[in-house]
Amino acid sequence: MTGVPKAIVRALTARDGHRSAWTGNDDETLVPQDRSNRGMGGFKGNVRLSNYVWLESRINGLIESDSWWAGEARRLGIKISRYDEPSAVPVHHAVHGLCLLGDDGGVEIVGNPSTGFLPF
Repeated sequence: MTGVPKAIVRALTARDGHRSAWTGNDDETLVPQDRSNRGMGGFKGNVRLSNYVWLESRINGLIESDSWWAGEARRLGIKISRYDEPSAVPVHHAVHGLCLLGDDGGVEIVGNPSTGFLPF
């Protein structure tokens, strides 16, 4: 959890209940995952709640090392461009469904909860 402020970790737990965005599991290996990488030098512009989800460390490692997993993470909105606005990019979240994550801890459902698809 290096570099993730304690206030973000507390708010992330309050929002997601310490459950993985990918699997929905509560696992002892969960780590707070940046949706957009901070890159070299530790870009601080996205150190905010909408940019974080819980992921199992194994899945986090696969996303960083395997192109298929990285592509799936991008497709799901779990990984986004460093230049994207995290609160404006939907994420297919195992706990909340297809949603937008707010910096205030809010979750806005943007898809049909039964299908996960966008409503338009």
